[in-house]
Amino acid sequence: MSDIWSNQILLDELEVKRNELRLDGRRLTFDCFSLKCSEDRAVCSRGKILGQAKDGSLALISVLRGIRSGTCKDCEDFITEE
Repeated sequence: MSDIWSNQILLDELEVKRNELRLDGRRLTFDCFSLKCSEDRAVCSRGKILGQAKDGSLALISVLRGIRSGTCKDCEDFITEE
């Protein structure tokens, strides 16, 4: 995976994509305050399984692109600022 943190153009594109999905009424895994990063993987601090990896994590780049984990989408613990 390339270093997205130093690529402002890519970061801006990712933010635009997430905003488009939000305007469409979608709950994004990215928006949950229970989401934590472990190196290049995203994990749920509440222990929910986000993906099919052995540790239940998702690739961080997928979360940044606006993926919606089915677990997050239906989670009763999904916490946002709203």
